[in-house]
Amino acid sequence: MNKVLKGLVAVAATAAMAIAGFAGAASATADTNYNITVPSSDTHTYSVYQVFTGDLSNGTLSNIQPGQNFKTNNANGKSAAEAAAEIAQVSASSDNTTKLAAITPYVDLTDPALGEVSAASTLSAPAGYYLLKDKAAVTGDDAATLFIVQVNGPVTVNRKADKPTFEKKVKDVNDSTGDKSDWQDSADYDVNDEVPFQLTATLPTNGADFAAYKTYKLVFHDQQSAGLTFKPETVAVKYEGTTLNTESYTLNQNPTDGHTFDITITDAKAVKDANGSAITVAAGGKFTVEYKSELNENAVIGAVGNPNEAYLEFSNNPNVSGEDNTGKTPPDKVIVFTYQLDINKTFNGGTPDDNDLPKFKLYKFDKDANAYSTDLGEVNITKTADGKYTASFKRVDDGKYKLVETKTPAGFNTAADTTFEITADHDVTSDNPRLTRLKIDSTEGVAAAGTVVADVVNQKGSNLPSTGGMGTTVLYAAGAAIVLVAAFGIAFAVRRRNAR
Repeated sequence: MNKVLKGLVAVAATAAMAIAGFAGAASATADTNYNITVPSSDTHTYSVYQVFTGDLSNGTLSNIQPGQNFKTNNANGKSAAEAAAEIAQVSASSDNTTKLAAITPYVDLTDPALGEVSAASTLSAPAGYYLLKDKAAVTGDDAATLFIVQVNGPVTVNRKADKPTFEKKVKDVNDSTGDKSDWQDSADYDVNDEVPFQLTATLPTNGADFAAYKTYKLVFHDQQSAGLTFKPETVAVKYEGTTLNTESYTLNQNPTDGHTFDITITDAKAVKDANGSAITVAAGGKFTVEYKSELNENAVIGAVGNPNEAYLEFSNNPNVSGEDNTGKTPPDKVIVFTYQLDINKTFNGGTPDDNDLPKFKLYKFDKDANAYSTDLGEVNITKTADGKYTASFKRVDDGKYKLVETKTPAGFNTAADTTFEITADHDVTSDNPRLTRLKIDSTEGVAAAGTVVADVVNQKGSNLPSTGGMGTTVLYAAGAAIVLVAAFGIAFAVRRRNAR
């Protein structure tokens, strides 16, 4: 019996999320009660189920008796002492799920609990072994727990229910400089650019907590704004950099929750690589989802940006499985910004015909091509009601640009090509990223509206004489006069010579 009792102590001390309250070599009888308390920082209320009681002497429980919640009609037909002997056979090296599986058949969780305990309510209980579980279903960014407490003195319940963490990131690329950022919380792009995103779920870091789950479910829920078009063909799901085969997860592009897409890993402990080989998944491991979306014509310009939110749904109860036993992390948000280039067109020396206004093309400098090779389209200058001449290139990125006049009004010289650089500052590590500054060369733009202005001037052409006009008539008349004068002079000279 002494070996059995020592074995039971070892099992209870190392059971799933076990907390053993050791008060030293105390001596007491079964009639001596001790307080079970919960720290003030713990907001949970626990139901307390009494499994065994007995006599406590020198830290050892003897004369084991069934507790109030011992399942006397257990499937194995064992008495409390026999159950204790069986539980003692569980190896200390067994995982926590196995240890709990050995203990829970002898606990009747359908009967009223001995009591409950919380930060506001202490429970007095005799020496023995108790199973504690969350009284209410655990929801939100939290995980349920089930653990054994050995009462051989005053005990403080220290909750150890670990949970995963989640984050969403975006990568920024500057085509003009070739710079590529790390994964961060904001970026800016041109219309039609592909924007790379990453979702990361980090499993519970406590090995005992993660081992307590027979299966572990992960669901990535992603919601994009109207300015981003999801590209499902770019999805890659990985564990610690190893790509999973498509049988290890499901991609739902039409989820009933209204999200843009959901990716479900039914059991993170049973995933396989692209070759179909099993992957060893451990506590603290990282699952990632990488994909791209296209910045489209609905993208919002300026500081509001184009948010992209996601959250993680995860198994949160190691004791049971099923759809109703999951929690979810708070949503994590990233923002993609885009801007607008306004052209302020002026004419020096006159005004053009309203039906003969300029056109401009915008080119972006590409580092790889080492040229202004990216054609961002052409716009027509229009005249506003107040007499201004303007046009806009919508949804442009930061970078280096060249503005080229492709149509010039009659009577004006074509404007020289205009080169400039747009720069922007935005939060890259923030739960709510903001666009803080926008410039074109050294001139400040309007960050809130996301606009910068380029000034372009057309000069009036020179007023040279045209072919067939008065200019040539004058020349012809002058030439004729010279010829007549020359002829008269020659005749006069010949007459004088003849007279001599």
